Amino acid sequence: MNVIVFIGFIMFAVAVANMIQQRLFRKISVNYIAMLIGMAIALIPQTNQMIEGFSSEIFMGVIVAPLLFFEGQRTRLYNVVRSWRAILGLTVVMIILATITAAFGIYLSIGVSLPLSFILAAISTPTDATATESVVHGLKLPKKIEFYLKDESLFNDASGIILLNMAVDWYIHKQLRIGEAIGNFIYSAGGGIVLGVLIAVFVIFLRQSSLRSKHHLASSAIMPIEVLYFLTPLVIYFLAEKIDVSGIIAVVAAGLVHNVESERSRLTNAVVFYDSYAFLEVIINILNGIVFLLLGIIIIRSMREDVFNQQTIDAIIIGVILYLANLAIRFLYCRFSITLRGKISSKDAWIFSLGGIHGAVTFALAYTLSELNVNLADFHLILISEITLILLSMIVPTIAFRFMLEKDKPDYSQRAEVDRVRVEMVQYALKQIDKIYLPVKIRKQLEFDLRAQMNQTSVEDFIKEIRHTASQKELPDDQKEFRAIVYRYAFRQERNYLGRIAQREQEYRHGFLTLYREILMAEIVFLTDEEN
Repeated sequence: MNVIVFIGFIMFAVAVANMIQQRLFRKISVNYIAMLIGMAIALIPQTNQMIEGFSSEIFMGVIVAPLLFFEGQRTRLYNVVRSWRAILGLTVVMIILATITAAFGIYLSIGVSLPLSFILAAISTPTDATATESVVHGLKLPKKIEFYLKDESLFNDASGIILLNMAVDWYIHKQLRIGEAIGNFIYSAGGGIVLGVLIAVFVIFLRQSSLRSKHHLASSAIMPIEVLYFLTPLVIYFLAEKIDVSGIIAVVAAGLVHNVESERSRLTNAVVFYDSYAFLEVIINILNGIVFLLLGIIIIRSMREDVFNQQTIDAIIIGVILYLANLAIRFLYCRFSITLRGKISSKDAWIFSLGGIHGAVTFALAYTLSELNVNLADFHLILISEITLILLSMIVPTIAFRFMLEKDKPDYSQRAEVDRVRVEMVQYALKQIDKIYLPVKIRKQLEFDLRAQMNQTSVEDFIKEIRHTASQKELPDDQKEFRAIVYRYAFRQERNYLGRIAQREQEYRHGFLTLYREILMAEIVFLTDEEN
């Protein structure tokens, strides 16, 4: 029962964060709102008690793995294969350089033991694509830099985990085994790729066989296909971890393979594809919100458990060193690397450097140490250091990017323009409807539904419509068919108007495509209702 309350409360808090952002703080990323709500939850004893203890394994498997799987599915496999040298350089060479630089920086300036310094440095290497989206909210990243940041965040987690395991082994056994670490990396990364691809191919074969069977239109056949799809990242991650290969690499590889499938099977069963797409958007938004909500909760809980003393000051200084070391190596590598396609300007190199935001994976890796033989004082040092790193990596670019990046059309500005066009579109359809004969009953229904499209019906209007509908007999079949023809005609007029406007106003093309999809969905909903 406690788990059900916990899940329900977390999802409710994420929904509240989205509503607050939409209504009050549209210029701020919803992820920041979720993090602040998480902090508020942790500060209030009554709500803090409702949140279960943090488990890094469940967090990585149930939240991070699906996010990376879905992000991989949005990435074209061709682009990744074509850029394998650049990705290998960013996720292996650059990570190793950043780890060594940060570790020796901590060792020489604070005097922390070298094994512990390497633990701190290894945890600081993975970046978070979700967090990057937060700091560039309303701004435009250069296309090339956006591509590198995205691919880096998909693949660098495995490098960080392998380096962390090597550092922990050094910390516990007082012996550095580099050869073994290299072998583990090859086995973990290579095994993850092979496992992810094999399972993805098997799942795709099952799904495509079902979609192409004689039962593919039956709803009972569609349901297991969609369930199988959404369980795929969980199964892959936990199976990979069970055989000691990289679960993160495995789910990313599987996601890339699924991208190829989705490109060539959209019309095999359009209903399945669209339902999966729509549900996927909801799942991604929920998981993103949960990541930052839990981040806020964990930050407060970690700070509350810490006593402010010299070790806390050292931990904050270490966090600053970690951030500066990663920033410097990322800039230098991006500026002068020969593996990246084309020369990168100093400005773009700084954007790449600042865009390496740390978040969910960094926290999860830090918490895995609580299950190992790391003494309590060192564990608290690690937690506060990584919290400092995460906060710096989010705050600094949020400010700096406002001066470095071009402004994108804000979501709220685009929504206002789309709402204006929606009103004009419906008014155009109503004028066209006025030119044809309609029975009074059908005309009133149509006018109400079209006005509802542009949000011009009040709750009182809705209640009146409910009372009227409840008191009326069902229309005969011939009138139902006629009503369907009229509604299709109205939707067609809306689409025609929208098509002409979209050609003139390319600036808001994405918003108009969203509106066009809404019209198609309205027609689908109406036609589905007519079948029942």
